[in-house]
Amino acid sequence: MRHDADSAAIGPVAALLARLDPALLRRVLRYGCAGVAVSVFYSLVVIAGVRFLHPISPTVASIVAFVITLPVGYFMHSRVSFSDRPYDSFQPLRFAVTTTASFIVAVGGMYWITEIADRSYLLGIAWNWAMIPAMNFLTYMFWVFRAARNKNRNA
Repeated sequence: MRHDADSAAIGPVAALLARLDPALLRRVLRYGCAGVAVSVFYSLVVIAGVRFLHPISPTVASIVAFVITLPVGYFMHSRVSFSDRPYDSFQPLRFAVTTTASFIVAVGGMYWITEIADRSYLLGIAWNWAMIPAMNFLTYMFWVFRAARNKNRNA
């Protein structure tokens, strides 16, 4: 009886996955891998800043980590997540604009969590892990690393 219930639950999920575009699934996987690597790097820089540069607050450590992580993030996403998209000279600018929004969410969240809610900076890191990837994926795909507008090119 349990096997039938499991099969019934898995059936719609498997059917949905089968209908999804394989190229999109590969992109999501690449984005996820690159994003986890960038997030781990960011988290380690925040933790190192709080632990070893003790007079600075978690909010300042988050700012420093964000600035250090920015070029790593651009490199990872341009070379891994969206490596099949053609380069154009405005990609770095579009990435910087998108990153400004992420910066506000990351630093504002860290400030609110640590200074206003008086919670651990580790919760602030968790906030960033939850909010930033969800916020950036579609923006990167449709704007920052958008496909070439020339219909003769495959993107």
